[in-house]
Amino acid sequence: MLPDKKRQIAALISVVVSVIVLFWKLKAYYATNSSAILSDALETVANVITSFVALFAVKLADEPADANHPYGHGKAEHFSAAFEGGLVFFAGVTIIYNAFQFFYAGLQVQNIQTGVEYSLIATLLNLVVGWYLLSTGRKEKSPALRASGKHLLSDVVTTAGVLIGLGIIYFTGFMWIDPLLSLLVGIWLIYDAYKTMRINSGALMDETNDELLEQLAYAIEKNRMQGVIDIHNLRMIRSGNFHHIDAHMVVPEFWTVEMVHEMCHEFEKAVVKAYEFDGEFAFHTDPCQQKYCAVCPVEPCAIRKVKFKESRLLTREHMKLGPQGTE
Repeated sequence: MLPDKKRQIAALISVVVSVIVLFWKLKAYYATNSSAILSDALETVANVITSFVALFAVKLADEPADANHPYGHGKAEHFSAAFEGGLVFFAGVTIIYNAFQFFYAGLQVQNIQTGVEYSLIATLLNLVVGWYLLSTGRKEKSPALRASGKHLLSDVVTTAGVLIGLGIIYFTGFMWIDPLLSLLVGIWLIYDAYKTMRINSGALMDETNDELLEQLAYAIEKNRMQGVIDIHNLRMIRSGNFHHIDAHMVVPEFWTVEMVHEMCHEFEKAVVKAYEFDGEFAFHTDPCQQKYCAVCPVEPCAIRKVKFKESRLLTREHMKLGPQGTE
């Protein structure tokens, strides 16, 4: 099965299961009149909406690059994940508001055992599908599926907390625990939503991601080839599961254009293969101009001015900077 089909099937499964989970959580709420279970159901409403958005985003992201979108459509996945974070944030605020409403109304929780049974069905579905989406998102390098998977697993933790709280109410009769659980759920959702929005809004704005650059630097250093004297001015554009990287590469000035082209081509293939995401490089090649002799191991070299000492380590911090010769 093609990777894009796997991603689309995973997104479709997320839509179907989210609707089923919402059905069971609403049944649990109407059976118990529990503020905490209502909070859990409101979060699932957000899941249903965002799963539809994620399905659309994954399909759009799989469209090839065209004249109007030369870098492809991958950012649609980041938009989907950021939108999911925003909707969950709103759900968290709504849940906190409802928690205070339930607290002051003093409503009684009922039929706890039935509500727990319904919620357990929903939780098991979320657990299975959450792991599936997260593993598929990682394997297929999909930000939208990873965000959906993480949120469903977070939902499992939230529901588990709600069920524990209902168990305490069942044995103690302390009804004030119910709105307190809602309040805690709302706070947790706001925190989780902020993290999701922060990560994906950064990708939409092409913010530097040091963790990804560290992974890229490792792949570059591991696959370094003869003639790669130095790399600097490294930049990255993230477009879903595809990353566009441009940088300046210092090469021996006596190499022919054909030699440089062949080396860059093989180097790019090796680095992309070792990197976690798919991608492409655009190298601006700079002649060494005899300024890098101390860190250049290329031999034979008829123009060397300084004896070679040791190769320069191509770290994340170094490659983000401008040119740094040794003379």
